[in-house]
Amino acid sequence: MRWDNLYLAGIGTYLPEQVETVDEAIAAGRYTAEKKAMNGYRSVRVAAPGETGPTMAVHAARQAVARSGLATEDFGLLVHSYIGHQGLDVWTPASYVQRETIGGAAPSFEVKQGCNGFMAGLEAAASHITARPEAPAALVTGGDAFRMPFLDRWASHEQNVDGDGAGALVLSSRGGFARVRATCSIGDPSLEPLGRHNEWTDTPFPDGRTLSLDTSLRDYMQNEEADLDEVVERISNGVQQSLKQVLHEAGADLSDIRFFLHQQLAETIAVHGLYNLLGVDRASTTFDWGKDLGMVGTVDLVLALDHVIATRNPQPGDLAVLQGAGAGYVWTTAVIEFLETPAWAGN
Repeated sequence: MRWDNLYLAGIGTYLPEQVETVDEAIAAGRYTAEKKAMNGYRSVRVAAPGETGPTMAVHAARQAVARSGLATEDFGLLVHSYIGHQGLDVWTPASYVQRETIGGAAPSFEVKQGCNGFMAGLEAAASHITARPEAPAALVTGGDAFRMPFLDRWASHEQNVDGDGAGALVLSSRGGFARVRATCSIGDPSLEPLGRHNEWTDTPFPDGRTLSLDTSLRDYMQNEEADLDEVVERISNGVQQSLKQVLHEAGADLSDIRFFLHQQLAETIAVHGLYNLLGVDRASTTFDWGKDLGMVGTVDLVLALDHVIATRNPQPGDLAVLQGAGAGYVWTTAVIEFLETPAWAGN
């Protein structure tokens, strides 16, 4: 989808103060030296007691709204994304974030599609505000705190390590520091079984055992009809096609892109599944910086974009790709063009 009047007007992030290093996790028996060497993570941020995904999202959202300079009555939508438990059961965290930030009578919705939730929410919010000129802005948020015993940030996944934090973006149809040139979402539900366990449950977390997110993949691969080569090919195709389509609609080539921002994947996945596959220059990413954060729910790309603005001196006309992916599988990719250096850059 090519956008003609869609802008990023504000960005906000929140990271907890506590840092837990990979070496501390190894010493505690929660991680291994072999995984450290393979995956490349160095540390994560850990939410304080009582600090939840929505409460952290409120901090990020308030910063994004303040930076946007927009009035609360300008907002026609709030979209909140997340992966893990939000602090309460059978609850509406999106409405909580709205109440604590922009208020008003706009609707608030959740978008959940694994790690791609934030980017999916961004594209949905873009469609909403561009179709409603009377409500020119939308607030997109995400936040997660990963806690035991439900999820072990160091062991629930063989390759990824989960960090806590939150992010927010303000979309506007009337102007901002960057223009969204194009977005593209592609789905492949044939890959959905990769994230589904063999047995349905009647309640969440029924046996109290810490989640093993790799179990569903192992179960899937034990099916004699499973074809690993086909799975890899389909995932690779999704990555390639979402990038190819969004670049086409943005009127750009990969060589035009100054910043390529992606999720904070394990080293081997990033190298083989992105850099080698797509021909992306690692120096154009924030990957090595992000090794101190781990995968922060749905908001890796927001954290990366904020870091670029603060430290990499983006210039008017510079292009950035934001490429997201989530189990299911859905890929959402965006191309943005910087229009100015925000007054708050570096603050």
